[in-house]
Amino acid sequence: MKKYLIILLVFCDLVTYAQQGQQLFLMHYLGESNFLNPAVQSECNWFIGIPVLSSIHLNYANSAFSYRQLVENTSDSTANLQVDRVVDHLGRRTLLATELQVTLLAVGYTYKDYYFAFSIIEKNDLPLTISKDVFALAWEGNTQFEGETASTRGTSIYATHYREYALGVSKRTAYNTFYGIKGKLLFGKVNASARRANVDLFTDQQTFDLTLGGNAAVNLSGPINIFTDNGYVSGLETEPEELDLNRIMALVFNRRNWGLAFDAGFIKQVNDRVSVSGSVLDLGFIGWRSNLNNLTSEEEFTYQGVLVDSGRIVRSIMDSIDLEITHDRYYTLLPVKLFLGAEYTLSEKLAGRVITSAVVYRTKLAPKLTLGLDYNPFGYFHLVASYSLMYRSFNNFGFGLSLGRGPLQFYAVSDNVAGMIWPLSTRNLNLRFGLNINLGCREKDKIPQSVIKSTGGNCECYRTPWERQKRRK
Repeated sequence: MKKYLIILLVFCDLVTYAQQGQQLFLMHYLGESNFLNPAVQSECNWFIGIPVLSSIHLNYANSAFSYRQLVENTSDSTANLQVDRVVDHLGRRTLLATELQVTLLAVGYTYKDYYFAFSIIEKNDLPLTISKDVFALAWEGNTQFEGETASTRGTSIYATHYREYALGVSKRTAYNTFYGIKGKLLFGKVNASARRANVDLFTDQQTFDLTLGGNAAVNLSGPINIFTDNGYVSGLETEPEELDLNRIMALVFNRRNWGLAFDAGFIKQVNDRVSVSGSVLDLGFIGWRSNLNNLTSEEEFTYQGVLVDSGRIVRSIMDSIDLEITHDRYYTLLPVKLFLGAEYTLSEKLAGRVITSAVVYRTKLAPKLTLGLDYNPFGYFHLVASYSLMYRSFNNFGFGLSLGRGPLQFYAVSDNVAGMIWPLSTRNLNLRFGLNINLGCREKDKIPQSVIKSTGGNCECYRTPWERQKRRK
C-alpha cells in the first residue's frame, strides 16, 4: 500500500500545475489584467494579443508539502521518504491543483468612455482536495483509528478541459470609477468530477474488524469506455484504443458540452494616491452531454481476519464494491475566484499594493494575501516585486516586468520566482508571459469629453498616479 501512496504523492507533486496570478490583478497597464477584472481598460485605443504568444499561464499549488519535504537526500546519495512528518503537518483538507491556460486570441477596443474586450482561451484545470484521513490510512494503516472512524469526507476532484469565448464591456464614469462585466460561452472537452465521496472506515477496538460504509459518485465525460461484469468494473479503454486524427479533431471541436459564466469587477479611484479594485470571476457552469459515464456506489463491507496483508484488504474491498454505471448528462460549477486589491502611490515612480484573493473548490477555500511594489524607473518600463502568503507556505517571493507600451509590449510575471529556480523546494509554481500589440496610445491619453464636461475640465482621475505627481510639481 505504501508504494501506491508514494507514486500518488510524487505524481501530484510533479504534474499538478491553480489560481490566476496575484500581481497581474493590479498591472492595469497590461491588457491581460482584464482577464482578472473586466473593469480594466487598455491604455491604448487598440489592444491585440498575438495569438498563442500573448498569454501563456501556468500555476501549481500544493498546500501540503514540497518534494524536498517529502524526500530527504542523505550523505550516501540515497533518498529517505519523510511521509510521517508530512502527514503530521497536514491540514484537515489538502489542496493539489493545477492550471494551464493558453490565449488563442485577445482583442480590446476603446470607444469614448467604453472599452470592449473579446478573447478565446484554452483552459485546463485540475483541483483535487484530499482529506487528511486518506493520507494517514494509506501510509500508517488503520491502527491509529482503533475504535474510531476514518472518513474520506472533503475529498473531491474536478478535472476539466474547456474552451472559453468571452465578451466584456467596461464603462468609466465621471466619478473616478470603472465598472465592467463579461459574459462567457464555454465548450467543455474532457471532465472528471466527484459529486460526492462520503466513505467511512470503522475499526473495531476489540476484534479489529474493518467496516467500510458510505457512498460515492463520479461523473466522466471523455473518449473512455468502461466495461463491467455483473456490476463490477472489469476494464477501461479509450475510444477507440488508439485515437486517430479524426477522433482528436472531433474532441477538440466538440460543441455539445456547452455552458455559461460571468465576471464582474470595479476600479475606484478614492483620491490622488489611493485606488481600490475588486472582481468575481467564473460564476457559471458547464453542461456535459457527450461521452458520458456516471459511476455510483453505496455499499457496506466488513473485513474479518488478521491484518497482515494490506494488499489483500484492498483487493477484498475493491471486489466487494458494486458499481452502478449510467450515461446521463450532468452539470459542473466552475471554481469561483474572488479578488480585492488596493494601490497607494508612494512617489512619482513607486506604488505599493495589497491584494487578497480566494478560489472556492467545492469543499475547500484557498485564500491568498500578497504585498507588492510597482517601480516605474522610466518611460513604459515597470518592475514589480511581491511577497505572498498562500497554500500554507511563507516563502513566496514574486517578480515581474513589463517593457514597452506600443506598438509592442512584452511582459513576464511570477508570484513565486524562487519556485521557478528551485521547483523541488516549493509548494507553488506560477508564471505568465506574453507579447502584445498596442495601437493608438497617444489618442487614448486624452481625457474623455464626458469627464471634462462633468468636472469643468479639472478632473485628473484618469491620469496615472505618476502623471498626477508630475503635474503637481
